[in-house]
Amino acid sequence: MSDQAPAKPTPDQAEMARLRTSLALDRTLLAWVRTGLTLIGFGFTLSKFMHELIQGGHISNTISNPREIGIAMMTLGIAGLSGGAIDYRRRMKSLHEGDGSQVWTSAFIVSIVLVALSAYVMVSLIIGLYFQK
Repeated sequence: MSDQAPAKPTPDQAEMARLRTSLALDRTLLAWVRTGLTLIGFGFTLSKFMHELIQGGHISNTISNPREIGIAMMTLGIAGLSGGAIDYRRRMKSLHEGDGSQVWTSAFIVSIVLVALSAYVMVSLIIGLYFQK
């Protein structure tokens, strides 16, 4: 075994390591976006489909669980997407602390817009299903 201290990374190596970490965080956020959109889309489709079947008289109104499951899936997708965006923001801020770079990347902005739009769609769906006659 050697008693030598590990070599200190050069500024170029440190910058490349920071860039790789930043890109890995972007990929992770985009995976959350993909997963969240899948849950939200499937939940919305399930809720609307079941609502149309009930309205058309094809099935009885007593079968309401699929609608609640759809809304729960949408809620889970929005929560996952929100959590992924918050975690991304926190880790990017700590990664770029002190260097003055922006952490408002396009992936982060897209995820915030998707959270807002998905929440709007889910609230509209809930109002349409349960409060309108």
